[in-house]
Amino acid sequence: MRIGNNYLNQTNSLSNLSNLLLQRSQQLASGNRLINASINPAGFTIAQRLNTEFRSAYQAVRNIYDGIGALNVADQGVSSIQDTISRMRELAIRASNDTLTEEGRSAIQEEFNQLSQGIRDVVRDSQYNNQQLLNGEFSARLPLDVNGNKLEVEIRDFRPEALNLDNIDLTTQEGAENALEVLDNALQETNSTRTQLGSYINRLGVAAENLLNQTENTQSAEDRITGTDMARTMAEYLRNQNLMQTTSLILGQTGQLNATSVLNILQSP
Repeated sequence: MRIGNNYLNQTNSLSNLSNLLLQRSQQLASGNRLINASINPAGFTIAQRLNTEFRSAYQAVRNIYDGIGALNVADQGVSSIQDTISRMRELAIRASNDTLTEEGRSAIQEEFNQLSQGIRDVVRDSQYNNQQLLNGEFSARLPLDVNGNKLEVEIRDFRPEALNLDNIDLTTQEGAENALEVLDNALQETNSTRTQLGSYINRLGVAAENLLNQTENTQSAEDRITGTDMARTMAEYLRNQNLMQTTSLILGQTGQLNATSVLNILQSP
């Protein structure tokens, strides 16, 4: 005896509609059409690869900007040292005046020594992520892309002893005149370093811009594959919701008819 084949079909249809409705609901909520691989296995694989490329490029951009941040801190430190050395040179020129008294030369030397200590303080405080930048120890390989290309960066030592500023004597005219050459060399080092740092920063900036364009294009490609067509998906959601309500109503009526049919059969002589 076969009773309720139509009822079973309606039940299966209701289950399928319920699953489809849940799927559309998740797609609308997440904005992601490929909420699982079964929807489009090939598209899902491509989207995962694109997502990996996007995340790798985005992290590379962050690494580049970390490098730019470090170089900017270094440049600010060298700029401060440059200003200090310029003031030192003014003092050396003043001390080269043979009409100065001994007391005047001693005062100039004291200011010079304080400026030298100021350079030491700048070197000490020029740090990025707890890394010293201006004591001659900073060496880094900064990323330029996601393919392993790196920019080799080294920054020279700017401590007073490395610039030969620690033994300058301005208490004599001869010492002051000799100091001028040393100070000119130190200024040349600061100028050269700032030019180099500027070129590093510009190159890293171009690399970051290229990677940002790459991430934008990759994300757009991924969105074209995974992105939910909101209008279409909403229309399908409402249609399936309506079908589900209709099927539920029919299923309820069919269930009542089947129950009545079974009762009639059981009560028949």
